[in-house]
Amino acid sequence: MSIVKMKRLRLIGMQDQRPALLRLLQHMGCVEIDEPEDLRDDPAWALLTRPDTGALNQARDARSSVEGALKALKKYGPKQKGGLLTPRPVITEGELFDDAAYQAGLADARHLVELERQITGLYAEQNKLRTQRLSLVPWLPLDIPLETVSTQEVVVSFGTVTGTTDLDALERALEEQTDLAQILRAGSDAQLQYLVFLCHRSAEEACQQILKDYGFSRAALRGWTGTAKENDARLESELADAERRLEATIKEVGSYAGKKGELERCQDRADQEIAREEARCRLLDTGTAFFLEGWVPAPEEEKLLEKLREFTCCWETRDPEPEEYPQVPVKLKSNVITEPLTTITEMYSLPAYDGVDPNGLMAPFYIFFFGFMFADLGYGLILAGACLFIQLKVRPKGGFGQLIRLMIMCGISSAVIGLLTGGFFSDFLVQFTDMLGLPQPAIPFLSVPEGSGVPAPLLNVMEDPMTVLVFALAVGFVQIVVGMIVKFWMLCRDGQVVDAILDIGTWWVIFAGIGLFALGVGNVAGYPVVLIIGCLMLLGQGRNAKGFGKVTAVVGAVYNGVTGYFGDILSYSRLMVMMLAGSVIGQVFNILGAMPGGGLPPAIGIPIFFLIFIIGHAFNIGLNVIGTYVHTSRLQYLEFFKQFYKEGGRPWRPLKIATTFVDIKEEE
Repeated sequence: MSIVKMKRLRLIGMQDQRPALLRLLQHMGCVEIDEPEDLRDDPAWALLTRPDTGALNQARDARSSVEGALKALKKYGPKQKGGLLTPRPVITEGELFDDAAYQAGLADARHLVELERQITGLYAEQNKLRTQRLSLVPWLPLDIPLETVSTQEVVVSFGTVTGTTDLDALERALEEQTDLAQILRAGSDAQLQYLVFLCHRSAEEACQQILKDYGFSRAALRGWTGTAKENDARLESELADAERRLEATIKEVGSYAGKKGELERCQDRADQEIAREEARCRLLDTGTAFFLEGWVPAPEEEKLLEKLREFTCCWETRDPEPEEYPQVPVKLKSNVITEPLTTITEMYSLPAYDGVDPNGLMAPFYIFFFGFMFADLGYGLILAGACLFIQLKVRPKGGFGQLIRLMIMCGISSAVIGLLTGGFFSDFLVQFTDMLGLPQPAIPFLSVPEGSGVPAPLLNVMEDPMTVLVFALAVGFVQIVVGMIVKFWMLCRDGQVVDAILDIGTWWVIFAGIGLFALGVGNVAGYPVVLIIGCLMLLGQGRNAKGFGKVTAVVGAVYNGVTGYFGDILSYSRLMVMMLAGSVIGQVFNILGAMPGGGLPPAIGIPIFFLIFIIGHAFNIGLNVIGTYVHTSRLQYLEFFKQFYKEGGRPWRPLKIATTFVDIKEEE
């Protein structure tokens, strides 16, 4: 329920020791380095400069190169074994920071990037050659060089007319004008007809007018030498050569497939270089020294200071002032139970530094609510087993890893609650035995024939939904009261004891009065309780108002409080609704499976039943996991957090070793 206390760290060290110090901080992963913006306006600090960004740019270029190499390998190399469930390699920190391996990886990456450039260029060259061949197709029937040009005596024009032009009519028109002109027909396509016009200079003017009337347009054939067939053969040879070079280059890229792991490790190393250089660029420099400012968790302060004594530097640490709280990074104190809930909290918003860590408060409710809504022994075991397999096989990190570990606990909760409430793939045991004509087995909680004497389900949503609904509302009321208790404590912690009593305590008195009436002792204690409530509400809710405003303040507080708490408690009815929906859908699929199987021999009926059973319950599990996750989270965000939660914290982001493709083995 606590947020890790932070210490403000200020450090001045020597320039020649800066690389080693930053490597130490990255190894320890316990210091977030800040931008010391508040010092820039101080004349005494104005002469300090920012470090150059050359090394940072080099690190980013290196990462970009490795990233491009991996993309090239994925695109052009052979398919690699593995997938989402492939575990990451485990290496030591020394292996990650092996400079020789890093430089070798960068050299391979640069070569792969160059090979990809060549491949891209070869594809472009092939496209160009194919386009040129296509442009020659209409001229292939001609047996004259394409570079043929006009002479002093003869006009030569390569050109086109539309596909609908009557070439016979064009030739007759030219013959009527002169016998010194000729048209050589080439090929055609869907839009154009291709031809060569030849005529004597003396008839050029008259023929040009005829050509114009028929829509003749000159074709641009510059750069060609020889006939169209000769050029086509040359282009075909060049295409074949480009294809050979392309295959050789792609094959060379594929030869690096065995180095994929080394390149991934190289990218992880480049990420560490970038993180360290980004941190370096937040420092302030003089000619011989540097200034560092940041945040360190109080529990790790002594360990850090012990290491700093190995350097020539001076430092100070202090607690943040209240006005600094909005800038203080937030780190949640977690254990094996509460740490997976961090993904739920971060999805909403981290608590403010002076707020309360909700993970420990939320964990029992979240896990119970999920299990109560999902409530099925079979479903819970499948969910927990699948997530446990992913956890052991892949060892996921970050938010996905937290979600997997949370679902393991929620799956166990679902299995336990499902057992106690009689859910095992809904009513599978009853429907399956009825289909086979067998007597219903006697299994505690799950299958309870009349007169069997075995324990019945503690709650049965199918037969007694109202009891389940009342229980759900009662559990929701408990969570709301817990939130009110936390708010009461926060107000007292901040010295607002009167506000805590008048704003929170008055409602506890109201709840106590309602409880007394519900228990049938209202005549004894109910009226005094109501009078006390009225006085406290009058004094409490109207304490900041004046005149008649005190009355309206009390009325408004009562109305908003009653409707607000009633609505919040009623929201927990979704616990019963989701439990009922999952059970009903599962029962429907069991009935659908039993209907065709009941009238057939067992050798046919049982496979049909289990085919429908597997498809239906797989759908039900997927649907309910999503719905239950959403509704459980919603109850925390809208009903629980509103009672006490103070949001707005920013995450603590220390300089640390953060890898994507490998895991770092813990070393002493």
